[in-house]
Amino acid sequence: MKKRQIFGLLGLVTFSLSAQESSPRMASASLEQYVSKSINSNPEIQASWRQLQIAMKDVDIAKSGYLPSIDVLASSAYTERNYGLDQDYAGHTAEIRLTQLLYDGFFTSSEVSRFKQAQVVRYYELMGEIEQKSLETALAYMDVQLYRELLSLAEKNLITHVDVFKQIEESVIAGVGRRADLEQISGRLSLSESNVLTELSNLHDVTARFLRLVGEKPAEALAEVSLSEAMPTSVAMDLESILLAAYETNPSFNATIYNIDAQRFAIDSARSRYHPQVNLTASYGAQTRDEAALNNTISEASVGVNFSYNIYNGGADRAAIRQALSQVDLAKDLRDKACVDMRQTIQIARNDIQNISEQLPSLNAHRLSSDRVKSAYMDQFTIGERSLLDLLDSENEYYESSRAYVQATYTLEKARARLLAASGVLVKALGVSRNGVASVSELAEKELRYDPNHVCPATRTSLDDERNILKRDSDSDGIVDLWDDCVNSAPGAMVDDFGCEASAPEPEPEPEPQAMNTPASAADFTLDDAHVLASFSISISFASNSSKISSEYTSSLAQVIDALKQYDNAGVIIHGHASLDGDAAYNQRLSERRASAVAALLIESADIDSRRITSVGYGETRPLIDEESLAANAKNRRIEATIIQL
Repeated sequence: MKKRQIFGLLGLVTFSLSAQESSPRMASASLEQYVSKSINSNPEIQASWRQLQIAMKDVDIAKSGYLPSIDVLASSAYTERNYGLDQDYAGHTAEIRLTQLLYDGFFTSSEVSRFKQAQVVRYYELMGEIEQKSLETALAYMDVQLYRELLSLAEKNLITHVDVFKQIEESVIAGVGRRADLEQISGRLSLSESNVLTELSNLHDVTARFLRLVGEKPAEALAEVSLSEAMPTSVAMDLESILLAAYETNPSFNATIYNIDAQRFAIDSARSRYHPQVNLTASYGAQTRDEAALNNTISEASVGVNFSYNIYNGGADRAAIRQALSQVDLAKDLRDKACVDMRQTIQIARNDIQNISEQLPSLNAHRLSSDRVKSAYMDQFTIGERSLLDLLDSENEYYESSRAYVQATYTLEKARARLLAASGVLVKALGVSRNGVASVSELAEKELRYDPNHVCPATRTSLDDERNILKRDSDSDGIVDLWDDCVNSAPGAMVDDFGCEASAPEPEPEPEPQAMNTPASAADFTLDDAHVLASFSISISFASNSSKISSEYTSSLAQVIDALKQYDNAGVIIHGHASLDGDAAYNQRLSERRASAVAALLIESADIDSRRITSVGYGETRPLIDEESLAANAKNRRIEATIIQL
């Protein structure tokens, strides 16, 4: 590859990295701001809002049937004729007439009830459109963030490949490098350039989608999205609990429920055709000519009751009833469709949340490990201990692992958004609302109650109980099947690390502290009080089923760091504890991962030798509060540290 091509690639990267900085920088914006703007200006939501207003006017029109109808009739005409005493004259008449409905077979009352329930249908359809557009806006917002990060990764990967290319080219020119290596890095460089162009294209597409939904381009600085606090607790994450809550709050599902009731009132309206109609009428009129057309003013007033009853109208009444019955059946079909759609969305989103939450620690570990390997291989390549292929493979693995981790983090947040939207509470979770929308209690003829087990029973997929091979422990010996060499060990038997039955071990001397990358089990050692120099409780919060820890907790390790600096011959044991919620074997491994994560943060933030650090997992064996509750789980999910004499 020629140098001008290399500089062209660098120019592409430099432009894409600095283009945003060179343009006027917009203020930081949050998801809540954009969702609020979307639901108050999006044309599809505006159309649903108009439909609700029209439905509310339908109720007013139907209610007018209860009120009298007053008509005024008047005429003025010039007449010529060839008979009578007056053969040409001008005559004038005027009449006022009042008609009051007395009985119409309950047609008017049925129509009022039907339109009241219909306006609730329009209300829930509006709420459903708001939830849907809020979800689409949230997904577009997170996609913009995602592809910005992926573009940044691709650009950094390209820059690294350009640096390696320069080294190889210089060595080839100097006569110490191989032409094959130059061809190899050229091919990888072209691939990394293609990755940048792909991410640029993806970012353009999601930005266009964002513009369609919100009406403006996303700000350069977008606030992070975290919906974890709005999610149901781990106890309420089972399918039945989520669906039971969604019955009350999912607007699309509730729209179909009220639509059934509205169509039932339409049956009553159709049946009213079989009833007579009775009206009270009153009228008063005057005219300037009498019945003989003589110039005599006469007047007439009347009050009475009119009765009418249709005997036959070609079968239209029966057809109207059958049509109304079919409309009810159609409404029930739409309810069933809304049910299965809601259930599918909730099942998929719930499964994604649980799976990705468990995948993230492994993906992050892979990313960090790949980063360390990449750095080591670069140093070894520089001194000739690694081949170019080794270096390029390590670069590619780091790029792919970083990309997978970033995608997983955003996929998790998007799954949370889908679950909240399917439950009808995403807008509430974001703290935004549509202006000027009435409540259901103000609109409905009557609020409906129904049996969820009959209307939309929860149905699990066949994979719900076999969802995670990492947790499956067929013989309940604490060793998951994936690592268990003896999956049929006797109940209660003592087993070794491979799940096979073993005799009780002989007492062993106190072990040496272990390196942090090989976490110990709680049963692996005991502490003599004479060796303990200090003990600390480290204030670090973990999410449920997560060992992810951020650098913001570095300050929580200050006491531990100070103690290790004070005692040169001291080490630290990081104790990880889990809550009582969930499988004991899984909690044991989770506590070990949490302890290892804190140990890793200690090494990275304070440059402590890993040989001075031991990470230990106690699982759920040492709870501070012996119960399963939200408060107890938060207390039991903790990290402690003990400074010991080495």
